[in-house]
Amino acid sequence: MSGKRNAGILLLLLTAVGMSAAGCARFGAADGIRPHSVSAPMPKIPAGLEKFYTQSIRWKDCGENLKCAKVTVPLDYRNPAGQTIKIAVKKRLAAGKAIGSLLVNPGGPGGSGQEMAAGAKEYFSDSILHSFDVLGFDPRGVGQSSPVDCLSDRDLGKILEASYPQDEAGEAQKTADVKKIAAGCKEKSGALLGFVGTENAARDMDVIRHTAGDPRLYYVGYSYGTSLGGTYARLFPENVGRMVLDGAVSPSATEFEKNSAQLKGFENSLDAYLKDCLSAPKLCPFKGSVEQARQKIKYILKSALRTPIPTSDPNRPATQSALMYGIITALYDNKLWPLLSQAFDSVLKNKGADAMMFLFDAYTGRGADGFKNNSMEANWAITCADTPAGGDARDWKEKSAQLAKISPVFGEIQGYDEEICANWPYRAKQRQEKYHVSLSAPVVVVGTTGDPATPYQWAKEFAADLSNSVLITWEGQGHTAYGRSTECVRKPIDKYLLEGTVPKNLICPAK
Repeated sequence: MSGKRNAGILLLLLTAVGMSAAGCARFGAADGIRPHSVSAPMPKIPAGLEKFYTQSIRWKDCGENLKCAKVTVPLDYRNPAGQTIKIAVKKRLAAGKAIGSLLVNPGGPGGSGQEMAAGAKEYFSDSILHSFDVLGFDPRGVGQSSPVDCLSDRDLGKILEASYPQDEAGEAQKTADVKKIAAGCKEKSGALLGFVGTENAARDMDVIRHTAGDPRLYYVGYSYGTSLGGTYARLFPENVGRMVLDGAVSPSATEFEKNSAQLKGFENSLDAYLKDCLSAPKLCPFKGSVEQARQKIKYILKSALRTPIPTSDPNRPATQSALMYGIITALYDNKLWPLLSQAFDSVLKNKGADAMMFLFDAYTGRGADGFKNNSMEANWAITCADTPAGGDARDWKEKSAQLAKISPVFGEIQGYDEEICANWPYRAKQRQEKYHVSLSAPVVVVGTTGDPATPYQWAKEFAADLSNSVLITWEGQGHTAYGRSTECVRKPIDKYLLEGTVPKNLICPAK
């Protein structure tokens, strides 16, 4: 399970229920402020990488107010004279006079920064859009940046929808599917798999910064994007400018610890949704107490394991896995709760699971004509490049039992193993550690107390790990805060990005 704030998912789903992903009320732009001072010297280029940092970028029109280009980087930074790859970048031009570039990443791993740049108005206020070129990139292995490829759309869809009974046959089928994924990735993507990790992507960010002409990196990263930002800060502490890291991912938690925290977070978010739903009984598909509603959902999920729920497509009934991820998708943002209620209402009234499949397809990036992106395959590849597989089948079974207790609704279905990375053709050598960075400029970390995907505790740990940081807390529900919460969060961050005014540690109420 990944933490991501994906513009494609949220825009698609929010459009379906007639909502906007972010409020974009404008406050005064910083007239005359130029944080990317033309007199500031460019940082020293790392030895041996001169041709990459000084390359000429050819920008082409690729939409209204949009420019696109490809940046050449080494496949392996330890061997810059060897093979190269192309990183796809997209720039949304500032509405006014640009004071510099604002590099962005929506999360994942596997989310497209190009899509985020194109949809920048759903993330940022008019003041930010007036004064910055919003620069998005697809991290290596993602989207249009030497994308990882593993399976045909047919095989990928079949595996993502698969549900596995907790018996010998189910375990055997799951192992066969995992091996099919790993073998397909090795065959189709080869040596690329060994170089798609976060550290290499962060090095790409520094090349992008330099080719854009920015002496310091100005950056907004959500969810997994905080891992990119933290890794960049560790590698290039003197190059850090104004950086906003929202929905922080723990840099040192084990995969089991991450899974435990996320499943507990989604369980808590489900309770928050049900409490809100039951407070308006005329609109809520459930009756009785929160616990009674939870038991009803558990029954629906358990029944779907053996008998998937019909949809309008007779070839794609909603499996247990599809239902679970459909529910989880709507818990990423409380603005999607009305759509989740509609989906449950349809299932409970035997009208089918089309709405649930819509949510599930949005999560996996699937469209009417196949998968629109490679986010799922890239997620596997980057995760396995970053994280050594640990444990064995016995250990995973014990941890699965723990997850079932931590998360009674989702834990038993999700289970636990590191089987994909254990079968991966290229193994990570060591686990990521805490950043322990002394920064040249203050950064802003943002945490949401009701965040299911990146628990608030991670934001506190992340901020403590960066020597020069402040923490803005939003006491709300859903994944991330900047751009989707309140003015209390947005205004001080906007002012920080535009003027360099560092906010104090701040707690913002839900409303």
